Amino acid sequence: MNPISKADAREILKKNLPNLPEREDHEAAILRRLFPLLQGKSKIITYSPDLLYEVDVLPVIESCPLPRPTGFIEARHSAKWYFPRMEEGKKLRFLRPHSFVKNDLGLFEPIGDEEISVEEAELILVPSLGFNEKGYRLGRGGGYYDRILNSETLQKKTVGLSFSKLFPVPFLAETHDLKIGKMITEIQIHSFLD
Repeated sequence: MNPISKADAREILKKNLPNLPEREDHEAAILRRLFPLLQGKSKIITYSPDLLYEVDVLPVIESCPLPRPTGFIEARHSAKWYFPRMEEGKKLRFLRPHSFVKNDLGLFEPIGDEEISVEEAELILVPSLGFNEKGYRLGRGGGYYDRILNSETLQKKTVGLSFSKLFPVPFLAETHDLKIGKMITEIQIHSFLD
């Protein structure tokens, strides 16, 4: 398969992700595969998904202040969950929310006082459009996660979620792109940094 540019890959994924057949069933299967990785973890960084393009992780979060269907997954995890807030200079802060507010991109961002660094987190769930065969993440192009998760030690704590029908995405990774530790589809868990 010939590699494509990241811009072309984003366009293809944004066209196909909203129309995946059986998407809700696949998301439930992905979360069932994720749940064992959460065990024993007490501080987890996650994200507020763009439900058109990203796997919805909110159903496994016990204390999530965002409304989600309760019957979607059998279990919820009671860790302290932290969500990203975009700051000036394309920086991220991770806060434990007591509520959320929608940002200019239409994504929910946390309002809260308790903050965690990526170094303190035991697991980091990263949002994505897709991944290539080597585990490099294709995000929206802002570089927020590429900048903050810039060492292999941090990358080993990362988990990405995607759909088997859209993996791998044959894009050419650049030197600054984030390589994740694990990627979960509804079919299997892929490990890239073990």
